[in-house]
Amino acid sequence: MSGPAVTGGTGGTVSPRRPKARTDAEPPITDPAQRKRLGRSFAEDQSAAEAELYDRLRPRYPEAAVRDLLAAAGPSGAPKAVDLGAGTGILTRQMLAAGADVVAVEPSEPMLEILLRTSAELVGERGVGADRPRVEGVQAVAEQTGLPDNSADVVTVAQAWHWFDHQKVLPEIARILKPSGVLAIINNNIDTTEEWVHRLTRIMRSGDVRRPGEEPKLDPGLFGQVETTEYPLVQTLSAEDLHGLTATRSSWLAANEKERARRRGNLEWYLHEHLGYAEDAVIELPYITALHLSTVKETQ
Repeated sequence: MSGPAVTGGTGGTVSPRRPKARTDAEPPITDPAQRKRLGRSFAEDQSAAEAELYDRLRPRYPEAAVRDLLAAAGPSGAPKAVDLGAGTGILTRQMLAAGADVVAVEPSEPMLEILLRTSAELVGERGVGADRPRVEGVQAVAEQTGLPDNSADVVTVAQAWHWFDHQKVLPEIARILKPSGVLAIINNNIDTTEEWVHRLTRIMRSGDVRRPGEEPKLDPGLFGQVETTEYPLVQTLSAEDLHGLTATRSSWLAANEKERARRRGNLEWYLHEHLGYAEDAVIELPYITALHLSTVKETQ
């Protein structure tokens, strides 16, 4: 069941207070201090259970996008990928399944523990021998990985670019990439073309919405032109899952219990009273996945 059209409220119903209106063309976080505070929430405020919820409910990336980003790394049979801000390993595992060797860099201990456990299970399923993919976990920030120079065919950033200090991370990425190596930034962005989805993202406080024409700004002295490809994606969720997905947001992790209760009430009202979803309804949440590719420039 896809989302219904959004209609006006029924008589006598008082709409809960909504977050401040913002167009999808505006960046979700403009204040550097706020970005740093929210980014720390994953490393400092997230419990092991919340990290497990993140891993279960955040959407996977389209297989075509994963194939394309690894193909951009060159003809190597087993490309060496460095996954920055790897989280619980959603993209890490998808690259492993596609045959890449991956070094996953993540500052959050609960997330890295899930990444290493689930990646080891995946590698084990593929058997033993020289042909199986290999994974290594490094607990570090993206701006200071400690990895060797010229060690990666591709550096990936999945759903994490907005957390980085770009002035510091771009030279670090250029340093660890091999000559002609590729930076791949990939994001699952909620498609807010339909009004009901747009309003849903405001209630969920979701920053990961599609902004047409938006591309990462790279240092032209270090990287070439950015090439962007988009892929459609649909995530199928229950109402309970949608509440859980809301709880994977940084703004939720940083919120106090009063604010969390308000958001839960808003979402409950919107899904069941305003949109009319039954408790056991299947909700289809549309995304547009954006893959941004850029080749590192040769150092003089």
